[in-house]
Amino acid sequence: MHLKLDDEIVQIENRIAGRKTQITRVGRVAGQRSLDVLASPVTIAGALALGFAVGGGLGRKREKPPARRTDDRTAKAKVSGIAGLALSGAMWFIKHQFGGPVGLAHVLMEKFSRRNSPREYPAREFPPRV
Repeated sequence: MHLKLDDEIVQIENRIAGRKTQITRVGRVAGQRSLDVLASPVTIAGALALGFAVGGGLGRKREKPPARRTDDRTAKAKVSGIAGLALSGAMWFIKHQFGGPVGLAHVLMEKFSRRNSPREYPAREFPPRV
């Protein structure tokens, strides 16, 4: 018995829809089973014990780290703190005096280009943008 083309398409679409629902149902069941197994108290206790064993929390004595000189650390911290404040102040000054780092760069370029070139060079002309 030969079916019409439309009937075959309908049958195939029905099979695809049935398989999709079957896959989602199997996925939900498998997810629920895995959550039940993972959330069991035995699994959680086993994971805790394994974590302690791997992390070395059972019976391992740790060596004391060598004592550091606090003088070097505090001196370095003071210097870096002062340098940070100085840079913040400098950036504030540059922003308010020149409008930002780009403005300072323009001012410095003008200053050094006037100093190094005694005569004026004609500006290059660029073609208009299209």
